[in-house]
Amino acid sequence: YLEMRAAFEAEAKQTNRARLLMSAAVSSGRGTVETAYQIPQLGQSLDMINVMTYDMHGSWDPFTGECSPLYRDSFDSGSYIYFNVDYAMNYWKNNGAPAEKLLVGFPTYGNTFTLTNPADHGIGAPISGAGTAGKYTQEAGELAYFEICTFLKDGATEVWNTQQDVPYAYNGNQWVGYDNVKSFGIKAQWLMKNNFGGAMVWTIDMDDFLGTFCNQGKYPLINVLHSALNLDQQACKPPATPLPPIPGLTSTTPSASGGSSSGGSSSGGSSSGGSSSGGSSSGTSGMNSSYCVGKSNGMYPYSANPNKFYECDAGKTYFQSCASGLVFDTSCSCCNWS
Repeated sequence: YLEMRAAFEAEAKQTNRARLLMSAAVSSGRGTVETAYQIPQLGQSLDMINVMTYDMHGSWDPFTGECSPLYRDSFDSGSYIYFNVDYAMNYWKNNGAPAEKLLVGFPTYGNTFTLTNPADHGIGAPISGAGTAGKYTQEAGELAYFEICTFLKDGATEVWNTQQDVPYAYNGNQWVGYDNVKSFGIKAQWLMKNNFGGAMVWTIDMDDFLGTFCNQGKYPLINVLHSALNLDQQACKPPATPLPPIPGLTSTTPSASGGSSSGGSSSGGSSSGGSSSGGSSSGTSGMNSSYCVGKSNGMYPYSANPNKFYECDAGKTYFQSCASGLVFDTSCSCCNWS
């Protein structure tokens, strides 16, 4: 990290541009942290340290437990007393990481369990394995927040875990420990009180992004963080009218499904940053349309113009352009500064 930081600083001086930021997602488990990281050095080199303060408990345990509890539970013993957000964040801070660089991980999902005995459904109840996979996420042992809302609507009993400031819910032999709007708000206030640098969410698409499952509007969990952390929700407001395309940035991009490239995902989807639908071919004059016949899939330089390159897919030739000021770099098969 020290070498990478030095290289970033040198590159910034050479190009007269802002230095590239360095961040890392790191473990919250004390056992891993003790053996895997040199915390003071990371604190010196990184701009942001995203602590993965979730998956504290899951179906790998022999009993139920919260995914991301703020505090320990009286049930916890042994090394389990370390499996909570408060302990993990303070461990990083107390061992050399600046608090302002530490970002708290907020999960928009819950870990699920199958109870051994449906009548025994509290924290620490024995389990027989992972919970049933969700309709949309389709992974045993986990439910997205929007799926948890359906679980609750279908008759699950929700319990507020007072000791750990997070909820859990159960229905029959199915049990889930998760976060909701209330626990996100409590954690955000705790974050501010302890002067940590901010929040990291895993993952955006597991929040109720359409607002159709939880009756709490779009992105209810993430919006709690926006409000609690005093973030400007208008900072990323799109322009009233689309920005015009940059001259010369035309391409024909292969479709992942082999279908038309005029679908909604094509806008901004090409590696050139241009539009793949309705684009002009004026920027591809002189490029060989049969270049990729007999060649392996991949990207190849166009010798007459370093800003352009060929993309080969199943023997078909696609013409691509790097953004203005960039050239195709064969060492990484990417667009790079010249």
